[in-house]
Amino acid sequence: MNDKSIKNLTISLLIFTGVVFVYFLVFVSLNGYWIWHESLDFAATGQFGDFVGGFLGTVFNGAAFYFLYLTLNEQRKSSLKQGFETKLYDIIRLHRENVTELKYTKFYKKELKTSESRKVFRIIVEEFIDCYHEIQRFCKMYPEMEILQPGYQILLEKILKENKVRATIKELALLDIAFCFFYFGAGKESETILLHKFYNRYNKNFVHRLKIFLQLKPKEEIKFLFSKWEEFKSTGISEMKKDFEMIYSDSSKSEQKLQKTEKHSLLPNLHAEKYYGGHQHRLGHYFRHLFQSYKFLSSQNFLTSKEKYFYGKSLRSQFSTYEQFMLFFNSLSSLGMVWEYTAEIENSSNNDNLEDFKFITRYNLIKNLPGSQYFDFTYRKFYPKVEFEYMDDITYTNRISNDYRNKTNKV
Repeated sequence: MNDKSIKNLTISLLIFTGVVFVYFLVFVSLNGYWIWHESLDFAATGQFGDFVGGFLGTVFNGAAFYFLYLTLNEQRKSSLKQGFETKLYDIIRLHRENVTELKYTKFYKKELKTSESRKVFRIIVEEFIDCYHEIQRFCKMYPEMEILQPGYQILLEKILKENKVRATIKELALLDIAFCFFYFGAGKESETILLHKFYNRYNKNFVHRLKIFLQLKPKEEIKFLFSKWEEFKSTGISEMKKDFEMIYSDSSKSEQKLQKTEKHSLLPNLHAEKYYGGHQHRLGHYFRHLFQSYKFLSSQNFLTSKEKYFYGKSLRSQFSTYEQFMLFFNSLSSLGMVWEYTAEIENSSNNDNLEDFKFITRYNLIKNLPGSQYFDFTYRKFYPKVEFEYMDDITYTNRISNDYRNKTNKV
């Protein structure tokens, strides 16, 4: 109970007591019963005092105990909040440390550079976008090939419907595949993990061919092989498909068979260090800590909805723009759908609200993404309930108003 409610209750109690007391005085005087005649009637005053002490005194005693309860309850809440805030500040400190520890050495803008801290996110977001575009190009080579397993397609349809997502199933599937290759890497060491992840979700032939396709892209510092990849990628779709079919066929042959036949010039790329080396070791702890932080916040039932949002916003203020991009892509993949689409309340004995555990929309975690879309990704297609920052822009507001007026005029 807040201060305003306590004040209103106190005023109501005083008014009630006053009304009862006045009613009692009026009632006894109308019936000719009064304590003050020519001399003070002590018998009458005793009865009068018994009423005041017995009834009104009991009311005041009850009120005193109730206000004592409220005071102790507020002290308990204050103690809980103080402990929670201490924990939250520790969480923020650990988040900053996780970001500070990030390092990534990569051939970037024609030279080998080591990025640190928040700068890492910009590099790896660009890498994810590269991976997504490579997969889109691969799909153009095989437009007739089935991507999804029937059972997983039904599950995705259900997820999209429940969350009112306007993106297509194929968009979500390709984003998931791209993020998994980006996160685990396209090298030999990640094959078992990806096979397990994709087993009941995607067409085996599609995934196997795509894996070989992505493995052809070596690290950029291996200049000769990387130039071969760029040359291969710059050809038309039909010619690229023809070359890839040769490479795919050669990739399954033994070394003895390859020595007897002419092999494709791009085949050595399969044995080079991969451009998509994976980021599980770099991002795994970051995402786990961040997810548990918001789960901890949403589980604090002594906090009001506004207080939870305030603390969630305080943690969100630590995110750079590219961290929010990374969180956006992670939450749309099968690895991170629990952030929103498949949110669950686990290990809780309280009647928690499921909406509190849909962290992306509950705390507007990607609110500060610039513009209304990033490359092929329109934010509101995936998260229609998030109050994005660009929606406050006067240009956007005027456009919405004009659209509404046009629809009204048509009607």
